[in-house]
Amino acid sequence: MEKEGDVQLIRKILSGDDAAFGILVEKYQKSIHTLVWRKIGDYHYAEEIMQDVFLKAYKKLPTLKNPNQFAGWLHVTANRLCIDWIRKQTRIRKQQPTMQSLGGTRLEEIEESSYTHHMSEQRMTERTEYCRDLVEQLLEKLPENERTVVTLYYLDEMPTKEIGKFLGVPVNTIASRLHRARKRLQTNPELLDQEFFGHLPLSDNLEENIMNQLEQLHSKFDAFMEKVKSDPASREDILKEAADEIEDALKGEITPELVRLVVDKIYPYMGSLGMERRLPLLRKYMDDTPDDTERSWAHDRLVKSLAFLRRNREAIQEQTRLYRWACKHSEKYVLRIVSNPNTAGCWKAEGRIEDWIQLYNEASERLENPKVSQYSRCDFLQFGSDILIRNGRLDAALLEIEKLERANGKPGWRTYFRFWLAIRENRLRVYSKQEDWDRFDQVLVDTRTFIEGEVEKRDAGYPVNIYELVCTAHNIGCCLVWAKKYDEAKRLLQLAIDLGNYNDYNHFMLAVSIWASEKNREKTLHHLKVAQGEYVVSSYNYLDSYYPEFLETPEFSDVKDDPEFLKVLGQK
Repeated sequence: MEKEGDVQLIRKILSGDDAAFGILVEKYQKSIHTLVWRKIGDYHYAEEIMQDVFLKAYKKLPTLKNPNQFAGWLHVTANRLCIDWIRKQTRIRKQQPTMQSLGGTRLEEIEESSYTHHMSEQRMTERTEYCRDLVEQLLEKLPENERTVVTLYYLDEMPTKEIGKFLGVPVNTIASRLHRARKRLQTNPELLDQEFFGHLPLSDNLEENIMNQLEQLHSKFDAFMEKVKSDPASREDILKEAADEIEDALKGEITPELVRLVVDKIYPYMGSLGMERRLPLLRKYMDDTPDDTERSWAHDRLVKSLAFLRRNREAIQEQTRLYRWACKHSEKYVLRIVSNPNTAGCWKAEGRIEDWIQLYNEASERLENPKVSQYSRCDFLQFGSDILIRNGRLDAALLEIEKLERANGKPGWRTYFRFWLAIRENRLRVYSKQEDWDRFDQVLVDTRTFIEGEVEKRDAGYPVNIYELVCTAHNIGCCLVWAKKYDEAKRLLQLAIDLGNYNDYNHFMLAVSIWASEKNREKTLHHLKVAQGEYVVSSYNYLDSYYPEFLETPEFSDVKDDPEFLKVLGQK
């Protein structure tokens, strides 16, 4: 009925009845505003873009070939205007003085898992943005009905069941359109780089009962999380019960959708328990799947799980095995496999960091391969320089940073900011270790100027890129903690939180700086609780990460055995 209503209203509009368009606006304005707000992160600008969406829709309505697809067509229009807005803000930012970023004095022997988890999150966020931009370029190659479904599924991460409700068609029809779209793109290698699009799962026979199973499983786990939130002391027992229910669900048909939901969205909440449960599932899925993309994904998660559990030798063995497999079967994964900061920590723990460096140098030979994308090249060099710095190979790290500067190219590139920021972070880490304070201070002053300028623009109502501002404030704040510049670190870490950064590591580092500078017990424990997940169980964090980090953080040396601190960190 909803679709028939839209069709009738569109016919009236095309016949000159403008009042009918007002009805369509009223019907869809809330959902469009929510979509835009989620994409750009600014409520008031979202209202302006929403108005532009409907204005453009009104003007272009005569070009809509199938009025039954008005909702999806409107959604796609909103998505494109969001992308235009974000690109405009990027151009504005590039007209500002180039910032140089952060630093810390000497890095302590911090535990690998928490910091690298933060870096992995940032890496994944940037990669997602890259994927979105690539998919946008592909959309024009698809028929309109397939383009709409692809946009909703891949760009807006809407489940097929919700897409079906939104467009008023059966979920199996949505699955079929997705399958046809992917097949259409795969037939022309110039249109689709599997490195970026191939990891997005799509089964050939996505049945509605499977989608219901996923939905029920997710709902059950959400209910368990609510229990944890209301009764944190019983977290271990509650999560054990949740894990057992998940095991029962996995006794049925194993689909890519189910595996990815459990592996990436549920088990990580459970800390060590979840990681232990991931191992047999990943091994089974890795051996059963005939698809190289799925196999590589599962093997990569297996390596990371072993690293998290500090099963160092097994992690090294599996990473080496995955690396050799990729060299033979799929070179596009090679660079990404080697530059995993989690597993580099395993090599170090086993006294084999020289072997890792040899592996890194071997993989570096692929940097000049024209098939290696600019993104993969920069990603590899960023994390390579990061790991070299952590292991005291400062001269080698500077060489990798210089390569990264050359590879990053000009500001017009879509992920320029991410690597531009990383270059400056890693340079300052080197400068601090070398005690080259003149260069260190120059970069820090420029960084402050950038952040303060962006905050002033935001407060005055001018558009700024909130994501970039949050990343800068967070990363600089962390490095200032390592530099023992706690007062300024607190200001920047709090700024990142105020701007919407819910990264658990942000809260941990804020707790460190508060304790080191104020010895404020209440505030410190509050931020440790948030980091550990006691307050924000819905955020994506790895439980159990922060106790070893706490033990190895020098600022907490006077409370290593404090019962209240240990309780907050989940230690009985």
